[in-house]
Amino acid sequence: MKRFRLGFYILLMLAALNMAAAADPPPEPHQTFQPIIIQARSAHPEPMVELRGLWVNRYDWTSWGRAADPAKIDEIVQNAAYAGFNVIFFQVRGAADAYYASELEPWAWRVSGGDLGQAPDPYWDPLAYFVEKAHAAGLQLHAYLNVYPLTDGGIFCDRIPDETVSPTPLYHQLLSEYGATAGQLNGAIWQENGTLLCSSYRYASPASAFAADHIIAVVKDLATRYDIDGIHLDYIRYPDPKTSCDPVSLCQFSGQGETCASPPACVIDDAYKDWQREQVNALLQRSYDEIISLADDTWLSAAVWPLHTQSPEMNLPGQPISGYHTYYQDSKGWLAGGYIDAIAPMIYPSSFHCPDDSYWSRAVWKTLVTDFQADSHGRAIIPGIGSGYCTFDEIATRIDMAREIGAAGHALFSYRGLLQNGYFDDLRRGPYFTPAVVPELLWRSGRPASQTPPVRAERHSGDIP
Repeated sequence: MKRFRLGFYILLMLAALNMAAAADPPPEPHQTFQPIIIQARSAHPEPMVELRGLWVNRYDWTSWGRAADPAKIDEIVQNAAYAGFNVIFFQVRGAADAYYASELEPWAWRVSGGDLGQAPDPYWDPLAYFVEKAHAAGLQLHAYLNVYPLTDGGIFCDRIPDETVSPTPLYHQLLSEYGATAGQLNGAIWQENGTLLCSSYRYASPASAFAADHIIAVVKDLATRYDIDGIHLDYIRYPDPKTSCDPVSLCQFSGQGETCASPPACVIDDAYKDWQREQVNALLQRSYDEIISLADDTWLSAAVWPLHTQSPEMNLPGQPISGYHTYYQDSKGWLAGGYIDAIAPMIYPSSFHCPDDSYWSRAVWKTLVTDFQADSHGRAIIPGIGSGYCTFDEIATRIDMAREIGAAGHALFSYRGLLQNGYFDDLRRGPYFTPAVVPELLWRSGRPASQTPPVRAERHSGDIP
């Protein structure tokens, strides 16, 4: 992937100045945010080095029962570039499905508006389209994947994918590999009480080598067939502290391999907790090694739980849930081990009230970002900021705090909140008034900032070989 160099950004800014006296063309109805004020930036802007990320999840650009529309991607790119973002995290995998052309997983039903595995009609590839549009606008595009979710949960817990869907859903591949016990998939996460977990999702067991190989294949496929700038992982953790008690995990932990005649009882003691963390760590390290071997300038990042572990000096109110103890996600260990480029702690509420009354107050946000930054080991900390606050000051203050702390950037979750609140102008006229370039991956090779990154092998734009 060609890097967007400093000179490129300066030329863009100078071109924008020449057009500043003219009004922007009006947006198409319901597709673009109408700017309130067009304000020229300084004559000779000195770009910041800061990752300005925007999460675009599958609900931001698709609708229930309706086919996805390329015009929505046009809207997102235009608004993101106008506001001053430089990275988009675009969700391409929700629950072992694909929002792009894949030979490994079936089309997500939200793309066509029909059934799982149904290609869009007329045919188009959302990821290839998004990459093209984002790069033309000077934005990086990182493919964002949910890692362990296997099928949808919630109201869909009574459903499993049809085994005739093509490509074969991962659920049925795991069923063929490991079988089921009393109707429960052995290769999925079970709860401590011996029942298969189905909360927000069903989850593939992190102990399954078959599932791990499949996930790695998906990552490699994305990194080689699409001209993306990064892989961004979410749900790379266990879903509950009382998991996983599936037969595959219990047989593995007891040293009997992935399958055994009589799995031992599930005892979630310290040794088992450490072992669960190792399963997640191993998958992340494999992902990093594969990405570097295929495309040395492609980022690997992950959205992580907002608190790693609590220490007394943090003086946090109450007893907040920690990623390390509750979800067996050792995000600081990934940084220390050097097998991730960036983590994005998700420090924002699941729902917003006015005024903000969530646990994730400004003070807590600052404490958590400071804690992660202190253990960054030279890698990038990209704290998450909610986009649904009813006053923009909540966002602007957190951006300022991230800069004061020394974070490599920040990311907003998600696009829909910014659109609903009309915050694109606020970003452009405020925190993003000065343009920014994405930090380079200097820790990969220790090369100086002036050195041109290696050229990756030629890749196609999403065509299936």
